[in-house]
Amino acid sequence: MMKGIDIRAILLATLAVFGIDFVSGTVLFAVFGGEAASGSEEQVRSVAAALTTNAGYLRSALILGTASTIVGGYLVARIARQIPYFNALAYGVLGSLLSTLTTSELPLWFRVVGIGLTIPAALLGAYFAKRPLSK
Repeated sequence: MMKGIDIRAILLATLAVFGIDFVSGTVLFAVFGGEAASGSEEQVRSVAAALTTNAGYLRSALILGTASTIVGGYLVARIARQIPYFNALAYGVLGSLLSTLTTSELPLWFRVVGIGLTIPAALLGAYFAKRPLSK
C-alpha cells in the first residue's frame, strides 16, 4: 500500500463518475438514437451499432467522458485532502485500466484517444480543486 493514497476518495470519485457517465450515455443515446431508444431490443442494438460510426455521437461521447474524468479528478482531490495530484493520478490510472479492460465496439482511434486523455483530465480536475478562488 502506498502511503498517501486515499482509496476511499478514489472509489467514491469512480462511483460518482460511473453515475455521471451512465446519465450522459443515456442522454446521448436518446439524442442521437432518436425514437429507436424506446423501440424493441433488436432496434436498440441496431441503433447502438450504428452510433459507433456516427462522428457527432463519438465526438460528444469523447467530450462528455473527458469532462466526467475532470470531475472525478476534482472530487478525488477534494475528498483526499492530502497529496491531491498523486491521488488524482491514481484515479486516472484506475480509469485507464478499467477502460482498457472493457470490450467495446467503438473504433480503435476513439479508445486510444479516450484512454490517452484520462490521466491528464484527472490531473486537470485536481488542479481545479486546488487552485485558489479568485477574489
